[in-house]
Order: sequence, then C-alpha cells, then structure tokens
Amino acid sequence: MALTITAHETLDDAIQLTWSDGRESRFHHVWLRDNCPTSRHAETWERVDDVLAYDPEARAIEVALSAAGEVSVTWNDGHRSCFDGDWLRRHCYCEAARRERCLAPVTWAGGPGAGPPRAAHDAIMESDAGLLGFLEILRDRGCCVVDGMPDDPKAGEALAKRIAYLRETNFGVDFTVVSKPNPNNNAYTALELPAHTDLANREMPPGVQFLHCLVSEAPGGESVLVDGFHAVEVLREKDPAAFELLSSVPFDYRFHDTEWDVRWRAPVIGLDADGALREIRYNNALREPLNVSPELVKPVYRALRALVAVIRDPANEVRFRLAAGEMLVFHNRRVLHGRAAFDPNGGARELHGCYVDIDEMMSRIRVLGGENLLA
Repeated sequence: MALTITAHETLDDAIQLTWSDGRESRFHHVWLRDNCPTSRHAETWERVDDVLAYDPEARAIEVALSAAGEVSVTWNDGHRSCFDGDWLRRHCYCEAARRERCLAPVTWAGGPGAGPPRAAHDAIMESDAGLLGFLEILRDRGCCVVDGMPDDPKAGEALAKRIAYLRETNFGVDFTVVSKPNPNNNAYTALELPAHTDLANREMPPGVQFLHCLVSEAPGGESVLVDGFHAVEVLREKDPAAFELLSSVPFDYRFHDTEWDVRWRAPVIGLDADGALREIRYNNALREPLNVSPELVKPVYRALRALVAVIRDPANEVRFRLAAGEMLVFHNRRVLHGRAAFDPNGGARELHGCYVDIDEMMSRIRVLGGENLLA
C-alpha cells in the first residue's frame, strides 16, 4: 500500500512531513534546495547545478501539498520546487529510514553438515528471474554453488558475463587452477591453501570469484569456506581490542614474480564510513613483514592470531568436495576460501576461474529489480 503525506509543518530551517504510517521526516531547507528537480538534467538525471548555484540560507516561504502527493515549495528568492512524495520518502534521512536502507548480510557459521546454498546453471542462464535469485544469494549469503555446469572451460565465463564484463588482473581475464611446474602462486601447487581472500595485494581486490570445476579426480582437495563477516563479529565480541587493531592498523601484501610486483597496504578488517563491515582482506601467503610502530608489534601479532584462530575453528568452516560440473561462486572480499592438500599423482584436478567486481553485481541486481528507473 502506497504511503501518503498526512500533514506538513514549516520549521525555521526545515519542512517536516508526517506520513500515513506515522513516521515523521524532517527535510532541511538547504537539502531540499540542493535537490530541487530543476537542478538535474531531464534526460541524463545528473546534476547540472552545483552547491554554489543557490543561497545556502534559502528559506521556504510557502509549502503546499497536492492531491497527487506532490510537495511544492516556494523559496524566498522566488524559485519554486516541486517534489514527488514517493521520492521524498525514498530519500528520507531520519535514522530509522537510513537503517532500513542498509543491506544486512546473512552471516553463517560452519561445522558438520553445513554447506553452501545452491542454484541451477540453466535457471541462471535462461531467465532474469533465475539470475536475480542467484545474485540475491550472493549478496546476502556471500557464496553459492552452481549445479549442472556444462563440460566447457568457458562455461563459467559465460555465466559470469550474465552479470557484467570480467575483471582482468595480472593473471589474465581468466585462469586455470592446476598443479604445474614452476608455479608463481601457491594455488598452482598441490599444497593446502588455508582460508584466504584473493589478491589482497591490490588496491581493490576482485569482488565475485567464480571457480568452475572441470576435473576432480585427485584424492584430497576439499574446498573450505569461512564467512569472514561472521568470524569478525565473533572476534569483536570476544576480543574488542583485537578487532580495533585489525580494523585500524594496515598490513602490507605483495605479489611478485619475474613480470609483476603488485603491492597494497590496508587493514585486515575494512569498515565503511558508517562503521559497518565492508571487507575482509587476509592472505597469509601474500603477507609481507609487519611494518608498524615498535610498540604495536606484539599487540598486532596477538590480534592477528586471535582472528586466525576464529577463522580456523572447525565450527566456522564449511568443508565439501567440489565435483566436476559444479562451480563455486563467492564474495571474495567477505568469504575466505581455501582447499585441502591433494595428491596430483592420484588423478587430475582442474578448475577454471574468473572475477566480476561487486559494483557490477550490485548494479545488475538493481537493474533486474527496476531500481535504475527510480530517481
């Protein structure tokens, strides 16, 4: 049921609206003047006026509400603005509205019997509804296994391209994970890979990772997943001091071989401007020597060990064997992934991988849901 405006009041520096559900929204005069619909291009929807184009002390001298739910404001400089009521509600910035707009990830632990959610390849490829359902799983849960993948090395890329273009890195647009001579990455050996995030050494690590299993004959090699957001919240509750250090002290990460030397420095726990979890950045294989003030060396090591202990706790791990014809897809800046060691002499093991960035995934969700058509 559409919400309507039931009352309005002009205050000294704001207009207060009351909605049919009882919520009160206060819109400051300067905010309304800045967001007047005339400040945007009618076709591009982008701003054409900047913050110096109007008086920041502008005052509303008349406010009227139409039967269609529009709020018209006449300003003391003679300008008139007309706001759609639905638009104002969507952009209300009271605390309750801001909380409602925050996406809340569904965090998870592990343990015996736990497994990732699943989706069907054909449903994703053949309908927008199937694609949207799959992307909503990734957005909310951070991982998904796609069943029924074709026996084609390019099938994973084709599915990823249903979202957007692929993210190219120093490993190429795509990569093949096999044990091979002269590896330049631990993934190209038969070693155990403890749970980690990929490319922590980059300013912006890739967002969504796709690992399509084509051959799974070698003994061992079970996949490991850990919800980094869950692990960090466990740490925050158990050891707030460790959480504080790992969210503020940067670590150095580096990948280098004969052709590349890519480095970045950032905290293990990344928070957004509102203090919410944005990313986990942890890859022990790429971790450089600790570079902090002397008095922080021991506390930082203690904090890192505390987090890694939570990550390695079997109660927080999901372990399963990825079979040929399945593809593991996960949010690389949230879900840590790894594998058990495997025996390359016991059979072949081959995965094909690629990346798509989070921006593109979130854009696709919004477009499929029609949000892109809302101002």
